[in-house]
Amino acid sequence: MVDRRRERQAAPKRALIGPLAMLAGGAAAGVLLWRTLMLEPEPPRGLGMVAAEALTPEDRQALHRVLDTRAR
Repeated sequence: MVDRRRERQAAPKRALIGPLAMLAGGAAAGVLLWRTLMLEPEPPRGLGMVAAEALTPEDRQALHRVLDTRAR
């Protein structure tokens, strides 16, 4: 005869729900933290003007020289 006390019982459902909820919460928190840290701040905009890079005339000449030598 089989002893019923020795048979392995399945884990109760609450033993599975807790760890799964913690895992899902940790994953959501990780994604939120990653997203927050990876976002770049928006550039400042004042009076409808968009900030543009301004090159000095010397820098512009040097850039043209570099691009001309690469094109050859």
